Amino acid sequence: MYDRTGFVDAMRNVQTAPRVLCQAFQRDLSALLDGELAEDPARRTLVHIESCVDCAEFFEAIRLQALAHRDAAIPGSLSTRLRRMRGQDLFDGLTDAEILRRLAQALYELGKAYALVATDGDYLLRVAQEPVVIDEFTQGEAADAAHAAEESGAARLSAETLRHDASNQLVKSHQLLGEALRLKPKFAEARIYLGFVLQSQGNDSEAIDAYREVFLRTDRLVNRGHAAVQLGLVYDRLGESQRALRIYRWVVASGLVARKPEFSFVLHNIVVEHLALDDAPAASKMLLHIRNHYPSLWSQAIEWLRSAPELLATLGADQDSSAWIRKAEPALFAA
Repeated sequence: MYDRTGFVDAMRNVQTAPRVLCQAFQRDLSALLDGELAEDPARRTLVHIESCVDCAEFFEAIRLQALAHRDAAIPGSLSTRLRRMRGQDLFDGLTDAEILRRLAQALYELGKAYALVATDGDYLLRVAQEPVVIDEFTQGEAADAAHAAEESGAARLSAETLRHDASNQLVKSHQLLGEALRLKPKFAEARIYLGFVLQSQGNDSEAIDAYREVFLRTDRLVNRGHAAVQLGLVYDRLGESQRALRIYRWVVASGLVARKPEFSFVLHNIVVEHLALDDAPAASKMLLHIRNHYPSLWSQAIEWLRSAPELLATLGADQDSSAWIRKAEPALFAA
């Protein structure tokens, strides 16, 4: 059942708040809705809604309006209702269906941004360095204070605050990605990222369900490939090497490795699963294939093996299989 209480409260807040929306926020949200250079406006939008109550309330009201429309809990024209709110030019001339599609994309990009804040240290630092531009400070002492805060870095989110709040960022990511999927149920990229968030929250079974949904039901091969890779990684972490091996072999058989170089690392993953299954000859055969056909991946594979002494020991224990590797990389098995 739809919770009208939250909807009514959010709408009351956004309609009675005295301040107008910040121009910087409107500009970034517009770029996010248009799908322009998604990472930059997503990062700035995240920082802004974490720092500016008025803009955060406005964004929540838009989301609730769209979800209520999608669930048919609030009948009538979505575009008409949104035009009554501040920031009405964000949706000028758009049909209800187009608004839902664009908002689903924006929710996905923002949900992904929250997930990266929680799990990617480099992205976290970029977010923490993003200045917060709040338009209310335009004159007098307030303007001086805002300028001083920007100069000193005080107008930025603390990296430490964000880092220690990782679980909360994942909760927000989960919510936003879930909303994107409610607006656009076949949104494969959003479902893959939702699986990643579920994994990060320690919910492997639901993560597997999300990845399998994409793997089995989406038409786009690249999305199926990404979902398959994530499935393989979960299976590997759970110690289910045979299942991981089968899914990685599917990626190769699909032609993605040959057509898309970014998938070539799957060949090394196959080596890992063979070694985990104590099948050094099969691992050696795949390593030879990598060396002959993927020279850039070969150097990475050697480094990865160096960092995994148990797997390297399994490979080295089979003298016949590892003989050619010992000649090609004599330092690999050095004591």
